[in-house]
Amino acid sequence: MSNLFTHFLNNFIPQQCLLCRSLHLGGAHACCPACQAQLPRWEQTSSCPRCARPATAGELCGQCQRHPPAFTRSYALYLYTSPIKELIQAAKFAGQWQHLRSLMPLSLPVWQHELNCIDALIPLPLHPQRLRERGFNQTMELTLGLASQLQLPIHAHALSRQRDTEHQARLSARARWKNVRRAFAAHGNLTGQRVLLIDDVMTSGASLHEASRTLLAAGASEVWTLVLARTPDGLTRKP
Repeated sequence: MSNLFTHFLNNFIPQQCLLCRSLHLGGAHACCPACQAQLPRWEQTSSCPRCARPATAGELCGQCQRHPPAFTRSYALYLYTSPIKELIQAAKFAGQWQHLRSLMPLSLPVWQHELNCIDALIPLPLHPQRLRERGFNQTMELTLGLASQLQLPIHAHALSRQRDTEHQARLSARARWKNVRRAFAAHGNLTGQRVLLIDDVMTSGASLHEASRTLLAAGASEVWTLVLARTPDGLTRKP
């Protein structure tokens, strides 16, 4: 019954586009079809396969060649530019968390088939104190949307954040790596599993690197990452 009700709301009740404010029908996306077409999509074929850095002609970027991160492959849905940047910030810091799942495309890009070898999804965790302050974990919202499309289980408690670290956005590139060092702990049996680590934005890659390193130490065979948006810059110092 709830699925029928959701279908009715999505397809028969007009909703206002977050960007142009026009009313539109069809689908649970936060933006109208015209605005969806203008969103800054991340392109796999022109990006670094390891850290998803754009504009590398599909080759490993120089930083990943010199100092490869702990994760093996990375994917993104969008570039972290306007208006995606503003929508994500509103969702995280203005309490409009429902916008995150509504930004998920109705169908994943052509690289979705590459994720068939993934065993489980793991959301990057918040520290309990940060979770109480914010009221939700944005990466769990994204993971729930991805799990339904990929038909994969979620290991929601496989990773925890054991230190309440400073907000990464407030720190310099160098300080970000120090800030998250030994910030995570792994739980449960991950032996031999290839997992997909989910986050909202990849900037320096420091948090994803440290979380991946923790999961590998706990027995995971490989860690891939998927983020809602990727910034143009890459990993800025040695992991």
